Amino acid sequence: MPLEVVSNPPKMGAVWRAAVRQPRFVRGGILTVLALALSLYICTRLMHYVQARPGTAINDPILGAVGPVCLTWPIFAVLWFSMAVGVYWLALNPPKLLMGLQAGALLMVFRTISLFLLPLEPLPTIIPLEDPIAIYFGTGTLITKDLFFSGHTAVMFLLFLTAHSRRLKWFFLAGTVLVGVGVALQHVHYSADVYSAPFFAYGSWRLVLFAHRHFKCLRIALTDESVR
Repeated sequence: MPLEVVSNPPKMGAVWRAAVRQPRFVRGGILTVLALALSLYICTRLMHYVQARPGTAINDPILGAVGPVCLTWPIFAVLWFSMAVGVYWLALNPPKLLMGLQAGALLMVFRTISLFLLPLEPLPTIIPLEDPIAIYFGTGTLITKDLFFSGHTAVMFLLFLTAHSRRLKWFFLAGTVLVGVGVALQHVHYSADVYSAPFFAYGSWRLVLFAHRHFKCLRIALTDESVR
């Protein structure tokens, strides 16, 4: 069911009742949730190793000229509100929600690999970004060396890619800019970490689209809107 009119969305219960009647959707949903949980678990476990090992400090002339500025609360306000909005609207199109979660799992795989391959030290002027929710559900400790690439920025851009309407896309794009600029100004990330994040998000989303288009076993009643 295409989602073209934001003011008159389909009923949540109706689309999910139709979705769960499809065995392929149910199997795909279970495997997607397991893959996302596993990728999150591996990435958070790796962060202990990343935090303990020595890394390389980078001279960032852009951040050397600005900041640091503490923007923790604005960053998380934009991030968590955007995620809530994004999940709600994606839930109105269950197949596309699964695709978004699959892209998120792939994004976590990319981030795990990049963190392992690129040991970096944070800027000495860093103001740590303390997220109580992430600390509670993650490693339980404050991590400052999870640098390349910016996960916060990548998630925001992934929400932009999965959005179905122009208004939502502008909303998430603005949020991506705000979060990216925020983590840079707070010296949580190098500028390169922020610049590269959207490319990883885009690659994750396009790979999921490619898989759904070319592998019949993955297709779950996709609409034109789902594969846009």
